[in-house]
Amino acid sequence: MVKMAANEEKQQGHRPGVYKQKNKGHKHGRHRTKGELERENKGRVPVTTLTKKQRKELKKMDRRHKANQLRRTKKDQVLTEKRRLGSRDGPPHLVAVVSLHANADAAAVTKLLRGEDAGGVVHQEECISGVRDSFGLILPRFKQRFTFLNQSTADMHSLLDVAKVADSLLFVLDSAEGWDNYGDHCLSCLFAQGLPSHALVCQGFSDITVKKRVDFRKALSKITEVRFPDTRLFPLDSDQDATLLLRHLGSQRQRKLGFRSRRSHLLAQHVTFTTNSPVEGTGGGLTDLGTLCVSGYVRGRALHADRLVHISGHGDFQLSQIDAPPDPLPLNLTRPTKAGKGRDVEMQVGDENEAPVRVLMKADPSNRESLRGEAEVDPMDGEQTWPTEQELLEAEEASKIKRVMKVPKGTSDYQATWIVDEDEEENGETDEESSDDDDLMDEAMDGEDEENNSQ
Repeated sequence: MVKMAANEEKQQGHRPGVYKQKNKGHKHGRHRTKGELERENKGRVPVTTLTKKQRKELKKMDRRHKANQLRRTKKDQVLTEKRRLGSRDGPPHLVAVVSLHANADAAAVTKLLRGEDAGGVVHQEECISGVRDSFGLILPRFKQRFTFLNQSTADMHSLLDVAKVADSLLFVLDSAEGWDNYGDHCLSCLFAQGLPSHALVCQGFSDITVKKRVDFRKALSKITEVRFPDTRLFPLDSDQDATLLLRHLGSQRQRKLGFRSRRSHLLAQHVTFTTNSPVEGTGGGLTDLGTLCVSGYVRGRALHADRLVHISGHGDFQLSQIDAPPDPLPLNLTRPTKAGKGRDVEMQVGDENEAPVRVLMKADPSNRESLRGEAEVDPMDGEQTWPTEQELLEAEEASKIKRVMKVPKGTSDYQATWIVDEDEEENGETDEESSDDDDLMDEAMDGEDEENNSQ
């Protein structure tokens, strides 16, 4: 009996009542949790997830490869442009030597660079026609060629024009003061226009004792840091210094100027003018019209025959054709034989007259740009407001006619301007009378309306 009662109590247990608390279920958004997914998959990865991961990794690698390709292409372009300047395929490196102090001698600098001990070969003594202190220099050791031009600072416009075209500027400083007041003014103008690649040169350090040489160099460096904070100062007293300077000029980074990189430009080295033949029936005299032949190395963008060209100090002109004459400063390098593998590169200078002149491009009259700066006025077009010659003459005559008016005695010019003419007074009285009549008519109309409303 005892055992049966215990089993009955065990079967009954605890039964909840009517008021038992019932909590709301968690709204999980109809998706399983990460833990449930991991427990169900048991380490297995779905195919869709695997392909997405692979695709993402491939995209990441593609972006990395694309960035590397763009970086490599940009680097190759910079190196190609740098190697092209002064090489056989590009124009010679044009260097303008500018003295910034009255005591600095730019001719001594060019004389030292022209020396045979510096490693160069002077191919042309007067590379630019009309300029005595210009010469072409070929460096077989560095496989480069230069054109040096000793530019005077007396003519500021000429200095700025040369600085527009020059690839590098070589500033000659004084060993004690650096530059004087006029040299500082020249630097201000050059900085305002746009300074290309440059180098600083100073002579006279060899005459100073070794103990004081360091102090002089530190003092000069403090002066140059104001204008050129990151530019190296080159002493130029020996042939070894000249070789180091030439190597620096040929390998330094070229600064890009916007107005120069977007246009084609050249420095005229040979200029000839051929007058046109006299036309029959005009007296057979000489005319001022002719053809100007300008020879030089084109830099920047490619030159087009249908575009206009601007000559400094003369204006805009049209081109007839573009020729390719023989290179006046050739750099013909040949590889040495196997037996002389350790020798320097040999240079072969050929005859300039051997190669004929080739015509590269001729101007097309239908596509050539016009020299007309303003549009012609069409007298039949009514929308134009440009005055004719007759209207200008009538306006000029009307301004000369003086109007005479009687004023009281003692009236000044300022007071006379406030006196109204009789004609203007009459016009004003008539206007006032007409306005009064209009007011009377309005009052009469208002009275009639009131009467009608009252009836």
